[in-house]
Amino acid sequence: MRSMKAFYSKGDIFMQEERREIQGYKGLYEITRSGRVFSVRRQRFMKRCNDEYGFHIVKLSKNGEKKNYNVFELWKRAFEEVSETEFKGALEVKCK
Repeated sequence: MRSMKAFYSKGDIFMQEERREIQGYKGLYEITRSGRVFSVRRQRFMKRCNDEYGFHIVKLSKNGEKKNYNVFELWKRAFEEVSETEFKGALEVKCK
């Protein structure tokens, strides 16, 4: 699994963030250290949606087959050694 740095603009400040490939989607998608999913083909970050329980999900496709994934689970597989406090997504169910 290769690791790279991603640069993105937040206002006038450019931020640097580590990206790693998502298992099973080599060369298609990468996930950052904070939990953002990047489409290699489209060269942009993907939008995350919430499932019915409030967790962030993302739809990935490969060979014409689309599948929804929990973003935190993808992140935890890619960054096993990193503390969960660095993940910037929904970890708990949001009660209404």
